[in-house]
Amino acid sequence: MRESIRAFVAFPLPEEAKDALWRFVERKKSAYPQGKWVSKDHFHLTLAFFPALPSPRVEDIRGILEYLGGTFPSYGVVLEEIGVFPSWQRARVLWIGLDGEGKTVTIRVARALFQKLREARISWDEDRDFVPHVTLARFRSPLALQTAALAGWSPLPVVFREIVLFQSTLTPSGPVYQKLVQVPLKG
Repeated sequence: MRESIRAFVAFPLPEEAKDALWRFVERKKSAYPQGKWVSKDHFHLTLAFFPALPSPRVEDIRGILEYLGGTFPSYGVVLEEIGVFPSWQRARVLWIGLDGEGKTVTIRVARALFQKLREARISWDEDRDFVPHVTLARFRSPLALQTAALAGWSPLPVVFREIVLFQSTLTPSGPVYQKLVQVPLKG
């Protein structure tokens, strides 16, 4: 391993959810060809992003994820709302968010993760309030998006069964993700 890595802690999505998201993306991306659309294999819900995680800290994060896996049981959410950051008039990120209860539980897991990261003195990218979501597309320049052009998503139940530390390696053809730590949620 290099001295530091790009990495993130996330809930991976089951294949059926990735398939449904991909079908939706395939129907919508022609309306916004300037978007960098997430590939099917990269759909996930990020909890914390580490732009430069020192390699030795991977083992500390393993311990934190094992704590979370022993504290929180697997749970269901519904991928239901389409949203953007920062606004519909100046969108930079298009995403699918969670139902109310799913959002509440996911925020609880994220806060427990953040607390353990602080205790371990591990820095992560925490520029804004945590909003649980699955990214569909990013836009290099802010773009006005029309909600009508993005209609047609049907709410989809998903179960989060594990929490994973992924390494993200940037390549000319896009990022490559590798699971470094994988812990089941069994609380």
